[in-house]
Formats: sequence, structure tokens, C-alpha cells
Amino acid sequence: MAAALVLSFSAIMAQDRPQGPGPGGERPKQTTPKERAQMQTDRLNKELNLTEKQFKKVYKAILNREKEVANLMPQGRPGGMRPGGMRPGGSGGVRPPEGMNGRRETKTEMSGTQAQVKASRERCDKKIRKVLSDEQYAKYEELEAQRQKEMMDRMRKMRNGGNRPGGQRPPQGQRPPQQPAN
Repeated sequence: MAAALVLSFSAIMAQDRPQGPGPGGERPKQTTPKERAQMQTDRLNKELNLTEKQFKKVYKAILNREKEVANLMPQGRPGGMRPGGMRPGGSGGVRPPEGMNGRRETKTEMSGTQAQVKASRERCDKKIRKVLSDEQYAKYEELEAQRQKEMMDRMRKMRNGGNRPGGQRPPQGQRPPQQPAN
């Protein structure tokens, strides 16, 4: 009787536990370049108090950058993910970056893509610089530096184990310890 009670309680607790990386367990929705550009421009509008003319020009510059970056990513998606982040065969998780032919990108190819993304960002920043006042651009640079830092912190956290107990990643080539079966 006690064993049945323990098993039913642990099953109930497992159902309440969030699954997956997003808040509440759901996967983050893949956004389009237009959606990302709109979100970024709305955020800048709130922080920089853009005029309607500035808003339109900033949106156009960001949209162009987002489209360029999306086209640079394997299969048009950040990280080469399939819709829903599933691996072939439905095993879940994020796949390593792959090109259109199904092979992994080399370090040279990845650094080339990173250079193209950086160049796209620099072109966008130049366009935005022409649109904003000196005060607005100074604030824009602060916001971008803060956004970059937050992104790097998230990436570092993911690399170091993120939600694993103790926040530690198992040593390279080893699997994490398995829970004993009851």
C-alpha cells in the first residue's frame, strides 16, 4: 500500500514538473525575420522615443539584417534546427549546425558565417546611426552592448549545463549519471 502511494505521488509530481527549455515547459516559438524586426524596433521605440519616420527607417534596417542573417543560417534557421527543434528520427534536442547537404559545417565555414553576420550587423548599425540623434545613438549603443552581454550569458549558461543538477556539464565523452530504476 505504501509503495503504491509513493509511486502515485511521484507520478503526480513528474506531471507537474515543466518539460523542455521554455517557461512552463513549452519550446520557444520560432520567429520570422519580420517578427524579430518588429520586436526589436518596438523595444528601441520604447527606449529611444523614435519619431514615426525614425521608426520606419530603423525597422527597415533591422528587417534587412534579420533577413540576411536568416539566409546565412543553415536551412534558414538559427542553429540549423528543424521545426520544433527535433532531431531526425524524433529523438528530440538540438542538432549540430548542418548545411543544406546534411553535413556539419567546418570551423572555417562557421567563422565565415559569423563574419558575414557581423558585417550585416555593422551595415545595419551604420544605417541606424544616420537616422538617430547623437543622444539616441549613444543610448542605442548601450542597449546593444547590454543585449549582447545577456545573449552571451545565456549561451554560456547553456554550454555549462543550464538546468542540470549542480549546473555542471558531464566531462567530454561521458554520459551524465543515470537515475537507478525502482
